[in-house]
Amino acid sequence: MDYKISKTEFGQKPHFDLPTPLFYQELGEDGLVKLFNDFYDLLVDSDISNFFPQDEEELAKVKSHNVKFFIEACGGPKYYTQAVGHFDMIKAHEPFSITEKARTEWLGCMQQVLANVDISQDAKKSFWNYLETFSKHTVNVDTGLKLPEDIVKV
Repeated sequence: MDYKISKTEFGQKPHFDLPTPLFYQELGEDGLVKLFNDFYDLLVDSDISNFFPQDEEELAKVKSHNVKFFIEACGGPKYYTQAVGHFDMIKAHEPFSITEKARTEWLGCMQQVLANVDISQDAKKSFWNYLETFSKHTVNVDTGLKLPEDIVKV
């Protein structure tokens, strides 16, 4: 599958569609928990590890909290809404300086874990398309970073 990453136009908040229920149906709740445990294990060793707790106990809390959000976003039970209520993506990420480079690193870690999940390409594509667009809402620092395809070669 092609995990394309498009550039964020700083300040724009593009529309995104939630993943189709197929992703949740094929992966199941236990599969989503494993996916996000593996994902966060990659993140704490990535170039953006400074955004995530390095303490195992604290990281476990982050994993548990965030997987509730993604279970619900993927069509599963409303664990996140029951525990937290409404989620404001912009406010949740304000304390962090999130650049396009950080977003790309975050998505790169997700690419790695998705590649190892044994579900249909349609389910993966639906989830990837959601994350790729949804993640643009977290970028709150404009560094003027150019993606490789934006660089004109002479």
